[in-house]
Amino acid sequence: MGMLDKLKDIHSMRKEAKELQSALAKEQMTGVSKDGHFRVTLDGNQNIIRVEIDPAIVGDLHRLEADAKDAFARALDALKKLMASKFSSFLKRE
Repeated sequence: MGMLDKLKDIHSMRKEAKELQSALAKEQMTGVSKDGHFRVTLDGNQNIIRVEIDPAIVGDLHRLEADAKDAFARALDALKKLMASKFSSFLKRE
């Protein structure tokens, strides 16, 4: 494989990676705390889209922090699974 072929491969990989990133940006995952009082929605590129807080917990800082952590963890876990699935599909195309 010559240098030109390697450059074509790199260009192709970069293009496919951008396509994957664009596809992920269209996805949204929502994490909800165990008690349902806190929700966070992320896009596939891990940007925060929305945060929803039940007014009932606003005055309870400890509970608010715990629920936020729980909801973010759940959203990130779901996002990791989605990314693994998308990346697996991406690799199978090659």
